[in-house]
Amino acid sequence: MVTRPFGTTNPAAGLRPLDTDRVARWDRLALDSGAPAFVRPGWLGEWAKAFGKTSALRALTVERGGELVAVLPLLSGPAGLTLSSPTNSETAVFAPVAADADAAAALGEKLLSLRTASIDLTALAADDPRVEALHAAAGAARASVLRRTLRNSPYIDVSGDPAAFDRRLSKNRRHGLKRLQNRLRDAGELTFDVHDGGRAEDLTPLLRDGYRLEAREWKRAAGSAILSSPATTAFYTAAAKWAAEQGILRLAFLRLDGRPIAFGYCLQQGPTLSFLKLGMDDEFQKLGPGMVLTRHLIDYAFAEPRVTELDLLGENDAYKADLASGTREQIRMQVFPSRRIGPAQRAAVVSVAGLRASLVERLPDPARDRLSALRNRLRR
Repeated sequence: MVTRPFGTTNPAAGLRPLDTDRVARWDRLALDSGAPAFVRPGWLGEWAKAFGKTSALRALTVERGGELVAVLPLLSGPAGLTLSSPTNSETAVFAPVAADADAAAALGEKLLSLRTASIDLTALAADDPRVEALHAAAGAARASVLRRTLRNSPYIDVSGDPAAFDRRLSKNRRHGLKRLQNRLRDAGELTFDVHDGGRAEDLTPLLRDGYRLEAREWKRAAGSAILSSPATTAFYTAAAKWAAEQGILRLAFLRLDGRPIAFGYCLQQGPTLSFLKLGMDDEFQKLGPGMVLTRHLIDYAFAEPRVTELDLLGENDAYKADLASGTREQIRMQVFPSRRIGPAQRAAVVSVAGLRASLVERLPDPARDRLSALRNRLRR
C-alpha cells in the first residue's frame, strides 16, 4: 500500500519515484481498461502543472504479480491529513483506473486503509463499477460517506442508424436545425472541418481562433472562459499538444466564407468522442452557429466507425437535453474514515452546505453571478 509522489521519493517508506516507466505503465493500463482520457497521466500532468498542483499529486497503486492493475490519482493535503481528487471546474470526469473488478476492490481497500482524516472525490460517474468498488470499501471499513449529485451529464448514442436518431428528435427540433442550417448557408459558404492538430505549426492558430470564439461575453463575466485566466489557457493549450501527440485531439470548426464562427474542443479516444468546450461568434448568435456545429459533430461521430458515443459532458442544458439519448449522474463522494469522529465530520459538512445554499439563494442575481465568477477562479 503506497501513495507515490510524482518524481519524488520517500526513503522511510522505501518508495520509488513515479518515473517514466511507471507513468508509461499507468498510461497503458488506462488505455487497456477503457478509462477516460482525463485520467491518463499525460492529461493530469498538464492539469497539475497549469494549476500549481504538481507537488501535491500522488498516485495510489495496486500491483498483482508484478503488473500494475489499478491507479487512483490523488492530491495530498498538508501533512497528508486529507486526500482529494485532482479536479476543479475544468474537469470533465474523474475515475479510478482498474484492470478488473478485483483490482478496483483492492484499490478501494488500500484507499480506506490510509491514515487520513478525509477523502474527497468529485466528478465521479455514479454508475461506474470502479466508483462503486470505492463506495463498497468505505462501507466495509464502516467509514462515514456523503454522496451528492453534482450534475446529470448528457450523451448521444451514435452506434446505430443516423436516420433513427433524426426520427427520435422532436418535429420542432428537426425543423429548427434545418432552418438554422439554411439561414447560415444563405449568408455565405458554410463549411465544417475537424482538425487533429497533427502538424504542430497548425495547432497554435487553430487554438487561437477557437479560444476567441469560446470566450463569449457571458463566459468571461462568469470567469469560465478558457481565456479567463492564464492557468486555464496554459492547461488547455498544453493538454491540446499532448492530445495531438496521442492522436486523440479533435478541434471542430464551422466556417462561413472561410471565417470561423463556431468551435468545438473535443477528444476522441476509443469509442467515445468527448465534447469539452463549445464556442461561437456572438455576431451570428441569431443564426445558431453553436447548434449547427453540434449537429455536424453528431454527423461526424456517426460516420466514425470506432465511435459509439458522443459525450456532451457538463450540465444537461436545454439544447443538449433535446439531442441526448440519456444522462449520467456525476457525484461528489466524501469519505470520513474515522469511526469515532467521522459521523460528526459528515454532519458538519452537510450543515455547512445547507447553510451556504440557503444564503446564496437569498442573494440578488448580480451578486450570485459575481459569486459564481469568484468560485470558478478559486477552483482553479
